[in-house]
Amino acid sequence: MLEAVLQQVLTKLNELQAEINNMKQTVATKQDLENMVTKEDLKAMATKQDLENMATKEDLKAMATKQDLENMATKEDLKAMAAKQDLENMVTKEDLKAMASKQDLENMATKEDLKAMATKQDLKMIQQAVLETNEIVKNIEANQKRQERILDVLSKRSIEHEAQITDLRYVK
Repeated sequence: MLEAVLQQVLTKLNELQAEINNMKQTVATKQDLENMVTKEDLKAMATKQDLENMATKEDLKAMATKQDLENMATKEDLKAMAAKQDLENMVTKEDLKAMASKQDLENMATKEDLKAMATKQDLKMIQQAVLETNEIVKNIEANQKRQERILDVLSKRSIEHEAQITDLRYVK
């Protein structure tokens, strides 16, 4: 029976030894704890929730470097530049190509030149005056022809009268 008790004590000791060995492996030593973070240190550190919005190394690789940003405009540069609204009334290179050059415009009439020219209404009045003048000219031509015929008749009569007068002079 003593042997059985000793056997139980020995088993118990082996179990305790195994437990102590297990503890040595899993429990931190004082040396291990010296490199550990304290609760105060943890308060100053970010939580998982804080890190969710942080960029990963992969995210940073996709971002621009300082060298990449050297040719970028600053806010001050942008303030000095024209806004999109300012550019709405500007012409593009294509617009300029389609426009007339100064040389092309040299022979063109100016607004002042056009003001001195006749309007459509003026042209209608001029056209009416021309038509009226044409009618008057036709009447004058008709009168002139009639008067020429009269002059011819009168000339003939005058010549006849002259001949009759001459004949009368010879008769006397």
